[in-house]
Amino acid sequence: QGAATSVLLAASPDVEGVTGRYYEDCAEAKIIAERAGHTGGVAAYALDHDNADRLWRISNELAQ
Repeated sequence: QGAATSVLLAASPDVEGVTGRYYEDCAEAKIIAERAGHTGGVAAYALDHDNADRLWRISNELAQ
């Protein structure tokens, strides 16, 4: 049961070509504004492409 979401994403044609999304419990996670009291979902900043690019640049700079 713990691997159900991973297996779904690896094997289902329903998600073929889908990238950059966060899934939990075999479904796309809801975007939440605040973490307080929430145990699931994904924060909007975690899906922000500009944040990802910035983190990639900073990580590369620190690695050199």
